[in-house]
Amino acid sequence: MGSQISLRRTGLVVFAARIASVFTGLVFLVMMTRSLSAGEFGLYEVITDIVAFAAYPAGLVAFWATRDIARGKMFGRTALVLNVALSAVGVALYLALSYVSAARIPTAGFTTLIFAVVLVPVAYFNQAANSVVAGHRPVVLGYAVIFSEVAKLAVAYPLLIVFKVGIDGVILSVMVANLAQSIASVALAGAAPSSPINLEEGRKWLVHSWLPILTTVPIYLGLADTYIASVAAGGTVLVGHYQAAFSVAALAGYSLYLASAMYPLLLKGGSDEVATMTLDLALAFGIPMAVGAAVLATPVLHLLSVEYLDAHVALGILAIAALCVTVSAVFDNILLGKDRVDVDESAKFSDYLKSSILFVAKVNIALGVVYLVSVYLIIVYGLATGLSAALTLDYWGLAQLGCLVFFISIKARRVRKSGKLAPPRSVGYYIAGSGIMAAVLYLLQGSISYGRGTFFLAFELVAVSAVGVAAYAAFVLALDKPLRDFLLRALRETFA
Repeated sequence: MGSQISLRRTGLVVFAARIASVFTGLVFLVMMTRSLSAGEFGLYEVITDIVAFAAYPAGLVAFWATRDIARGKMFGRTALVLNVALSAVGVALYLALSYVSAARIPTAGFTTLIFAVVLVPVAYFNQAANSVVAGHRPVVLGYAVIFSEVAKLAVAYPLLIVFKVGIDGVILSVMVANLAQSIASVALAGAAPSSPINLEEGRKWLVHSWLPILTTVPIYLGLADTYIASVAAGGTVLVGHYQAAFSVAALAGYSLYLASAMYPLLLKGGSDEVATMTLDLALAFGIPMAVGAAVLATPVLHLLSVEYLDAHVALGILAIAALCVTVSAVFDNILLGKDRVDVDESAKFSDYLKSSILFVAKVNIALGVVYLVSVYLIIVYGLATGLSAALTLDYWGLAQLGCLVFFISIKARRVRKSGKLAPPRSVGYYIAGSGIMAAVLYLLQGSISYGRGTFFLAFELVAVSAVGVAAYAAFVLALDKPLRDFLLRALRETFA
């Protein structure tokens, strides 16, 4: 039998861990942007893309492992061993892609690309470990993040700040962080890896890999934008500027981690109330996070480096896009979690074609293709017409936001047909509260000084953010009793 999963406790723990990682992530980001040039920072993003492409087969096992474990089949050990074995394929893919990339992107150093191959086997292990706990004890995902962030900073500080190792230090720091996360997940996975290695089950996962291939392709299409942009631009400088803005804007999407328990609960047969509650909670945190990131774009980019200030408008656009990603992912999890076609061993391909699993895959593939074509055309047009880097980044952000809004509307119609997902009851409070917070942040950011050093700037930025958050929380919690009750119950479940 699967473990008892608490929506409130799991969501709060994982979200709290991710919020804590905002601060550690910003520290690491500042270390990178202050230690690397824009081109090197962009090169690191290209490396991340290639590692993700090479680790694609890992997701084929992870998809089935989560679904089976959530339904009480404790095949965690099988998933771990199978993914480690598959990492050999990943290493070969990575080396081939690195060779091609070095030829297409002149600023991509081949030696650095080859060194980064160490990230590939760790990525396979990490995906397997996360998929195991996601199905059985998703709250562990929060604890594992803490181990990961501490390990990353412990390695990054001496390598980047003391010894000035540069991009190789970034690679080693990320490798250690992912390894720490994997080990923590496995150590805390409980009974999930209890069953002996089942080669027949592993064979079945691989035979049926066509389904996760379709469902995971969109993830990699979404990751490929920076790679496509690097190829189109013939370099990594523009990507470095984009990634600086995106790394901050993506924090607005962290409210998605409040939904960590929703997917396994729906797989277990959870009600529509689970989905409604999750969407409401994600918006309660996601809307102010997106607004806050947009308003504070300039001081945050100052913190990274004045070199990236041309991306301040793009950061605001990407922050709203990150909120849309959260809504889109919640809709995906609702449709995937409620679908039962894979439970029926006699299900035919025609049954899968009518399923929500393939519907989500088709819509997300279309989203990814349209978005990538848009990015490529924007970069080519920008280069051909002499468009400034700032405007090119703005158009890039608008393309991402526009594509997301259009395809979310398609998913929303399917979600309405699949069950009774009530509109968030308090979204008006969240929008009004975010407006108040935005006004407070806008007024206070004028008092931030930029000439007194990185530490002082960071302190002022945190202080201003805290006042804005307090204004939002006071407004919303004063009016929204259900949210107050939810948070109190979550705290009791967490610390009882």
